[in-house]
Amino acid sequence: MPQLRQLGSKATHSAMRAQFTANSMNTIEQAHRGILGSADSYTSRPSDSDISLEEDREALRKEAERQALAQLEKAKTKPVAFAVRTNVGYNPSQNDDVPVQGVAISFEAKDFLHIKEKYNNDWWIGRLVKEGCEVGFIPSPVKLDNIRLQQEQKMRQGRLSSKSGGNSSSSLGDVTGTRRPTPPATGNADLTNLAFDVDVADIDAHESDSQPNHRSPKTSVSSVTAPPSNAKRIPFFKKQENIPPYDVVPSMRPIILVGPSLKGYEVTDMMQKALFDFLKHKFDGRISITRVTADISLAKRSVLNNPSKHTIIERSSTRSSLDVLAEVQSEIERIFELARTLQLVALDADTINHPAQLNKTSLAPIIVYIKIASPKVLQRLIKSRGKSQAKHLNVQMVASDKLAQCPPELFDIILDENQLEDACEHLAEYLEAYWKATHPASCNPPNPLLNRTMATAALAASPAPVSNLQVQVLTSLKRNLDFWGPREAENKDVAVGIEGPGQPTEAEDAV
Repeated sequence: MPQLRQLGSKATHSAMRAQFTANSMNTIEQAHRGILGSADSYTSRPSDSDISLEEDREALRKEAERQALAQLEKAKTKPVAFAVRTNVGYNPSQNDDVPVQGVAISFEAKDFLHIKEKYNNDWWIGRLVKEGCEVGFIPSPVKLDNIRLQQEQKMRQGRLSSKSGGNSSSSLGDVTGTRRPTPPATGNADLTNLAFDVDVADIDAHESDSQPNHRSPKTSVSSVTAPPSNAKRIPFFKKQENIPPYDVVPSMRPIILVGPSLKGYEVTDMMQKALFDFLKHKFDGRISITRVTADISLAKRSVLNNPSKHTIIERSSTRSSLDVLAEVQSEIERIFELARTLQLVALDADTINHPAQLNKTSLAPIIVYIKIASPKVLQRLIKSRGKSQAKHLNVQMVASDKLAQCPPELFDIILDENQLEDACEHLAEYLEAYWKATHPASCNPPNPLLNRTMATAALAASPAPVSNLQVQVLTSLKRNLDFWGPREAENKDVAVGIEGPGQPTEAEDAV
């Protein structure tokens, strides 16, 4: 019996020890789980300092966006500081750090932009010169250069990934091959500087079809694209000229008439004179017509606006050629000043007879081609002016033929109508649309003078129907010989609303 009791007590003691051990293990495991759970909760929840920092960042972002919107609203009524023509296209994205998301301006190459003021080093405030487009943020040349560098880096990464993907399985190689980054601008499109020296101090002092305001929808990748180049292959040893993203141009594109033949001969001069008379009356108070005797085709951007080339010209040029360049530069500056008023500017340019003469200038004009489709009609017109004009028949016919061979893309407007009334209406319709594109109601302060002149123009009657355009020209010739004979004695500027010597033409009587 004592042995049995001893064995029972030992069994009971062992059972109690096992239970205690099990309870201890459960307690330790629960405590361990609690510690892990508290650690997980600690790591999953941000601290109070992190939350406050995030709130501060969000508050600063909202405040900066509010100030940007206020500055954008004030810029609507500010005058245009300068205008540019784009050499590259731009499509904004969320990664571009736009001061206000969704209000960046997208544009294509060869578009025109009105710049109101400088927002910071990366962004300007302006608008696309197109009817219905509002003011927004436009990337500066520095910003476009940074975007171009990012595109080049992405392209290199894409090439590396495509090479590494080629060593993997075929399915992975197909996936990497289909996702190609946006190609960057070509090597010629250097976005580091402007063609013209923009006066930033002056700016600070002024301080797609579905999208009517041309604000692009948000995308994940921004792009800067250069226009397709149709130029011939550049020689290997020839240094490529850097093309800036923007070219500074007049705030209002000047209107230049060419055709039907050479200026300085009666038929061409009188046909252009009839159109100038029409424009003077149709856009009275909104247009400035000026005579330009200097050869503005010499005003090439690469010469007149590159200080490093001025010294080379001075060393290799004679005194007379320097005087010519100085006169040309003075005329270009005068045209820019006329355009700053945001009135239409029409140039009676003596030396411009072909659109190719203006390709390399900074004027970006609206080229109006007065076209006589039938060479026989032009021959009869020239011969009807007498022997003094008929002896130069061949020269005028060759010039007319050269204009006829030009592709239509070189001209903004082609007036090939048979009647003066139709040609005038065609020209007026184009210029009215351009006026609306450059003078949006929401972006310009009220101007009583312009409102009065526009109301007067709306009440004015359109030109009365006349006979064939050639007949109109011949009848006008007789009445204006005294005016167009002594061209040297004519004043340089033709002030709007002031009649020159000579009798009014039928176009004036009609208006």
